[in-house]
Amino acid sequence: MVTTARLFQNYLDYLSFQKSYSSHTVDAYLKDLEQFGAYQAKEFDVSAFQETNTAIIRSWVVFLMEAQMTATTVNRKLSTLKSFFKYLRMMDVIEVNPAAKVRNLKLPAKIPSYVRKAEANRLFDDISSVTGEASLESTVMALLYNTGIRRAELIGLKAEDVDLVKGQIKVFGKGKKERIVPIGKEMVSQLEKYITTSREQENPSNHFFVLPNGKPLYPKWVYNCVNKWLKQYSNVEKKSPHVLRHSFATHLLQNGAEIAAIKELLGHSSLASTQIYAQSDIAHLKKVHKLHPKS
Repeated sequence: MVTTARLFQNYLDYLSFQKSYSSHTVDAYLKDLEQFGAYQAKEFDVSAFQETNTAIIRSWVVFLMEAQMTATTVNRKLSTLKSFFKYLRMMDVIEVNPAAKVRNLKLPAKIPSYVRKAEANRLFDDISSVTGEASLESTVMALLYNTGIRRAELIGLKAEDVDLVKGQIKVFGKGKKERIVPIGKEMVSQLEKYITTSREQENPSNHFFVLPNGKPLYPKWVYNCVNKWLKQYSNVEKKSPHVLRHSFATHLLQNGAEIAAIKELLGHSSLASTQIYAQSDIAHLKKVHKLHPKS
């Protein structure tokens, strides 16, 4: 029988090289598997994953719920198990996937946080005139809001991925899936200004966005940048880069864009992931309707 350590390593290699998952995601999968392995060894005296059954997995789900973990966290961990056992089945290590019949927990409807249109207008009207090192921040903020790209996609943007003549950028989303995102004339103009005035010519980098020292952006820098500006202009609860992505999608929908088109712009693999913005729009309409004198 193949050892658990070998099964883990083979699976992690599969995620890294076949599925192109990030090292952060792979580490999270390993942690989930190790946690489950420790649980079934302690509670059921089962050390080999080839001997795991559905009852053990369901018991683990109950254990996680009793530990006050959120439904989202439990489902993520369960997703790890389902993926792992699906891989073992594909490799003929097991005959039946014991996690296949274990249902995910029902999640409460959650409307994404987004910046209000009036707040966004004030923010970008003011930030567009900043100069010096702050021009990098203004350009990053504008591109996140105008395209809806993810923080990782922004950081990974290369110089050759930006086509100002065609007015578009090429980004690589989850699983390195490529998509083309259009940019408007104002955004093109701002990117041109950034290239000529802010990008360190003496420290050339393959990354489109670089810090004053010539090094590429990093996640914490982008988060701090967005958080700083949103604190000044918006009352939105969360002030992260993803909020600008939510704002991009929500404002498009409120302006009449088709949900299918928004799906393509965001790079979602499923329309279900984009449907949550429709809930956001309905919530907005309900709030507006309360202003009616007969409501």
